[in-house]
Amino acid sequence: MQLKAELLSPGGKIPKQGVENWLKDAKEMIAEAQDVENKVRNGRYLCRAWKGKLVDEKTREMKEFLDKAPNASEALAMDGPSGGLPLPTSELVGEGAARKEIWACLMQEEVKKIGVWGMGGVGKTTIMKHIHNDLLKEQRFERVIWVTISKEFNVMKVQDDIASALKLKEDLAIEGVLVLRGNSKLI
Repeated sequence: MQLKAELLSPGGKIPKQGVENWLKDAKEMIAEAQDVENKVRNGRYLCRAWKGKLVDEKTREMKEFLDKAPNASEALAMDGPSGGLPLPTSELVGEGAARKEIWACLMQEEVKKIGVWGMGGVGKTTIMKHIHNDLLKEQRFERVIWVTISKEFNVMKVQDDIASALKLKEDLAIEGVLVLRGNSKLI
């Protein structure tokens, strides 16, 4: 329950590796215990001594396993990758060429910015959501973020949204200034 609460908290948390491993082992331990329970339930009178020994051994194993459980007084989850989360998408129909062209531009080292424009409803956002999710899978960039720019364009809000997505908000000393360094691409 503690892990579920931590995973539901804001910030894109993921279980610590040790916790994940322990939970995987716990599922196996439960399956083994259920197997023992089924053997005991379906057993005959002559096999009781053997089954009693089996139950004792499994109980001892489970107690030892529980002693190795992650410390619940510590956090069971950690910050997830800062790369971003996949966006929900709909199926792309007939936009393969545009998607490939955008992808090819993004993969060129010398290209730092691209623009995607067109009439409303032609699929610009849908294509870019697919590109966003592909970039997350590809893991070529340290971070991939999604920031929505509304019709009521406000530079300060866009910069604030970018800073928040990059977890830089508290690091910005000069309000209204955002500098992207390194291997960054602005779409």
